[in-house]
Amino acid sequence: MKPLVTLARPPGRASFWLGAILVLLSFGIYPAYPLVPFLPISLWQKGGVGIALAALSWVMFLAGSALLGRKGLAYLKGCLPWQREGRSRPDLGRRVQRRQP
Repeated sequence: MKPLVTLARPPGRASFWLGAILVLLSFGIYPAYPLVPFLPISLWQKGGVGIALAALSWVMFLAGSALLGRKGLAYLKGCLPWQREGRSRPDLGRRVQRRQP
């Protein structure tokens, strides 16, 4: 598949950090969801606020992912704690044969 947009040069350091910050901030919106029912506004407005928060979170995540690019996402994914365990213990990924009695 051909990419829709081709860049003249690979994304730089600034776009990597801006993308990483946008992705992290997109997850920061989730703690606000439990606060929405306590807002002093009507039920319809609360629903609108909830939908707006979800849309904002997804827009920030997708924009950050686009700025990061494939290599940046792979790098950040490798920094996650549950991704590191597999690297330090390579035997976890292999299938071990059972002993036959």
